[in-house]
Amino acid sequence: MGLPKALADYSALIGFPGSKTMERILEMLFGTDDEKRIAESLPGTIGDIVSKTGFSLLQAETALKELVRKGAVAQKLTEAGQYRLLPAMIELRDSTVLCPDAPQELFELWDRIISSELEQLIPLARSMKFDPLTRVLPIEKSIKSQDTVLDVDSARKIFEDADLITVIPCACRMQAQRVGKRDSNCPAPKDSVCMQTNRFAEITLKRGVGKQIDKSEALRRLEAAEEAGLVHLVRNNVKKDMFMCNCCACCCVGLHTLIRQYQYIEGIAKSRFSAMINESVCTACGVCADRCLFGAISVDTVASVNPDLCFGCGNCVASCPEEAFELVEARPVECIRVK
Repeated sequence: MGLPKALADYSALIGFPGSKTMERILEMLFGTDDEKRIAESLPGTIGDIVSKTGFSLLQAETALKELVRKGAVAQKLTEAGQYRLLPAMIELRDSTVLCPDAPQELFELWDRIISSELEQLIPLARSMKFDPLTRVLPIEKSIKSQDTVLDVDSARKIFEDADLITVIPCACRMQAQRVGKRDSNCPAPKDSVCMQTNRFAEITLKRGVGKQIDKSEALRRLEAAEEAGLVHLVRNNVKKDMFMCNCCACCCVGLHTLIRQYQYIEGIAKSRFSAMINESVCTACGVCADRCLFGAISVDTVASVNPDLCFGCGNCVASCPEEAFELVEARPVECIRVK
């Protein structure tokens, strides 16, 4: 029978026109007639939904509550009481797999999208020059001159200044685990290190998919992520409401799929820093190359850095036993989005 026009248009909008896989995902998420009608009425408030659908307030609230619970619909961050469909495929994936009773089929369908169909989006994204959704933050201790570290570069500042902090399961690692692709050597700590602040945190609590933690616990998890060699990825703009993923190169869609598999370097914004090496003290031990999740470092008689692949995460600096690396400022603060 196929999707109703509104959902077919939505599938195309997020990059999967005519995809049978995405069609099945949306059929699962919007399984009832009421839920499909809600999709057709978005974006809008609950009052808008009632007006557009003709539902009673109770009928609209019931269907909307279930869609939010499943992660198919989200509240707008900037407009209180406004609801919308998720604007990007990866946001929809992350939101829906966090639902506590998400069926196994959903994980398998998302795996098919990511491993077989995501690549088709990259030429379009390159031609449209889309802004990346996330950017890298450096490990602060990897920057010698702390005078160069502004608040917009500070992972710790995000949580020190937060009014509310939550932690949720990592959607990428959960996805990999559920489809049997979780690397047994994944370096991620046992405790989740995917965290949110302020309004992002409020939303996770309302959905029941996250738990509140205090600042000291957030900083402990941040330290654990750095010790494990993970990469800080945050919202790619300067806002009070933030999220932070701490990513590995074996499970995470951004690093593993976009960067390492499809070489879509533009898919993640680099930090303002870049790694430089003092060849005179390098012993070619190879620790840096093992630690670099972007594949930017090669080792022959000495280590060398490919500046095109260096995202300025600081893992090489933090791990080098000879202290041969340093992070230097490579991009101005103006390169970070503010909207």
